[in-house]
Amino acid sequence: MDDERFQRIAIFGAGECGKHAIEYFGKDKVVCVIDNDKSKQGSKISEIPVRSLTQFMLEYDHCPVIIAVSKKYAADIKTQLETVGVKDYETFQKIWQRKIKKEIENRKDFIGVYHNALKWIEEHTLTEKIGKAIICHTDLPKGYPEVTGYYIPTLIRIGRKDLAVDYAKWLISIQKDDGSYYDTENISPYVFDTAQILKGLLAARRIFDDKSALDNAIIKACDWLIGQMQDDGRIITPDESTVSNTKMCSEAIHLYCLSPLIEAANVLNATEYEKAALKSKEYYLTHYEKDIKQWRILTHFYAYIMEALMDLGEVELARESMANVVARQNDNGMISAYHDVNWVCSTGLFQLALVLFRQGDAEHGNKAFEAAINLQNPSGGWYGSYALNPDLDEYNDYFPLSEISWAVKYFFDALYYKNVMDFNISSPQFLDKLDKTDGRYKLLLKNITAQFNNGGVCLKILDVGCSKGRYLKNLLEDAPQNEYYGIDVSEKVLELVNEPKIKLKKGSLTDIPYDNDTFDIVFTCEALEHVVDVEGGVRELARVTKPQGLIIIVDKSKSALGEMQITPWEQWFDETELTNIMKKYCCEVTVHTSVPYEDVKNSNLFSVWIGRVSVWFR
Repeated sequence: MDDERFQRIAIFGAGECGKHAIEYFGKDKVVCVIDNDKSKQGSKISEIPVRSLTQFMLEYDHCPVIIAVSKKYAADIKTQLETVGVKDYETFQKIWQRKIKKEIENRKDFIGVYHNALKWIEEHTLTEKIGKAIICHTDLPKGYPEVTGYYIPTLIRIGRKDLAVDYAKWLISIQKDDGSYYDTENISPYVFDTAQILKGLLAARRIFDDKSALDNAIIKACDWLIGQMQDDGRIITPDESTVSNTKMCSEAIHLYCLSPLIEAANVLNATEYEKAALKSKEYYLTHYEKDIKQWRILTHFYAYIMEALMDLGEVELARESMANVVARQNDNGMISAYHDVNWVCSTGLFQLALVLFRQGDAEHGNKAFEAAINLQNPSGGWYGSYALNPDLDEYNDYFPLSEISWAVKYFFDALYYKNVMDFNISSPQFLDKLDKTDGRYKLLLKNITAQFNNGGVCLKILDVGCSKGRYLKNLLEDAPQNEYYGIDVSEKVLELVNEPKIKLKKGSLTDIPYDNDTFDIVFTCEALEHVVDVEGGVRELARVTKPQGLIIIVDKSKSALGEMQITPWEQWFDETELTNIMKKYCCEVTVHTSVPYEDVKNSNLFSVWIGRVSVWFR
């Protein structure tokens, strides 16, 4: 601490909180630890003597006392100190809160990175005769079929289903009669492009009204793709200008074309698609082993191969191959575009981070992800490449002056998989039980029973971000006549719910895998704070709720910032601001503040927002 007032202090509390306080201030500044527990008096913590309050008063000159105990004991200790005449004291909790709040205020605006990237998509989406399309890059502002296709699952995940549908409409309208898709300039058909568009069309099936037109386009694309396969499984693309440049690319990128064929086989019950895909997989694993295991090509294309391996179940091969990449990662997180250059490919960084997140490698994934984020242009987009050392005599030749649309797509994808990884890693810490006296649960139960359950009506109730299902399990006991559903972004977490009466699906606040107007009540507890696009999350909650149904949001209040650590992508809520967002979709909103939780009663940490969905919302 630089504050002169805290150069010589005593700490009241010999427990875990006291140990944190010693670590924070440094043991050289702590003259003693005070504790009321006689069994601890006379001992030492970090070589610092533990004393009673009386001994402190007798042995040490007056110095500030830092109260480092749990919140429920702090008030009693304040009274104890004042009774003996100690006026110069402060709680460690408040000091820590100020530290965290300052860090939050000074941290990089990650939320702004997200919204600027989303703005870039909106500003570079073209309205076509039918539907919409994303541009290729800023020097070729024409609709790019390939990237428009593989943007669709990304847009669905971030809650922009409207734009995803428009993209799918355009793609259906421009498909060639033989089922193929061409490049931006409409010159040549491409296997890789057609396969990436197929991914988008398959993702759109859940949200697209005209299923017959969509399925027809999917079948035509699949038939054309397997028509380009030789008997041995090799895929021959009509235009080989990209894959023929073996320094930049490898034909092994065709592995990234196979998972949509397998998905189509399952969706359409067309086993010939999967059979063809598996034969092609074996061909490339056998004939391109060196290209797969030894990174030599541009990171953008190498990451395609790595993600394809993950998609195809070759997890260990991907992990082994990625070890060669992370071995060359710089301390600042950068991974050069090629193994022997000093410049980086922006989309390659995001894609490699995505693969690392899927592998659970937080250390290297986070470093690569943040390095790529730091390259973002003021526009919200990214150039294709950036020079790390402009003084060197080498040229970053991958779109150095153009902002490429696929870099923005992979930013969103990497962020999604980062969130999944973070929840998987944190899952052992998640609580699986919730005391029924908890104020948050009592408010939830009250609104379910008082407003809806007259006459034993069976309600459909969804918990979004259900974690281990502790709210749902309590509700199942207290209101068993209802149907309960839960979604979570982490399949690993969902496996821990272990309650067959609760229907579970993988999903998120911005991508709830249910139709409009499905549920009577939708609630979310401490999940909205992890959604960067707050309004997108609220809109999605309202979408799946029936008109006049309730959405209930339990989350942390911005007024309590500093009370605990907060991650860079997390945000807490101002009661009025969140209320105003909800009023766009709800005819009435009520807010309960300072809601007691666990054994804490006097805290403004939690608020509960309750909104009744408007009949005119859609």
